[in-house]
Amino acid sequence: MAQFTCDICGAEFEQLSRYERHMLTSHPKQAISAADIEKALKGVEFPKTRSELVDALSEDKQQVRNIIQRLSDQEYRDAAEVARAFGELRTHEKAPKNQPSKAGGDHALQAPSAARFASLFEGISFPANREQLIHHAYPNASKQEMQTLKQFGDHRYQSMADVTQELNKVG
Repeated sequence: MAQFTCDICGAEFEQLSRYERHMLTSHPKQAISAADIEKALKGVEFPKTRSELVDALSEDKQQVRNIIQRLSDQEYRDAAEVARAFGELRTHEKAPKNQPSKAGGDHALQAPSAARFASLFEGISFPANREQLIHHAYPNASKQEMQTLKQFGDHRYQSMADVTQELNKVG
């Protein structure tokens, strides 16, 4: 009778070392990605320092907290900047200084982000008209984002691609 059973696939093992090797080779833990970090930071208001970011994360996000504690001690303007710092940490290479979020300066901070708008419309059913977009985004959108949405044309948007095109026109 096997002493160790894999909870994932049901394989059985007599020895702990074989069970552990099975877990490492057949079901390795996925490494944290930049997308995981950005997802964990969803809803966090920026700018934030490294320590403020650590404090903003709940205890159940301990792996992400550990990574953020290893980032450089600076103020981060957005989750993308945190993800870029994570990339530098992971690859041991500095990102080029002309990154879009840095190159754009104040204008980049003021310009509407397609990624941000995509997050505002998470879960919406397309096609949707301007009023439906506004209604769906209202609980989470800033005043500036609402103003941008009110500038959208009054027609039906078939997909997020249509919304992004409209955002480029009005932004």
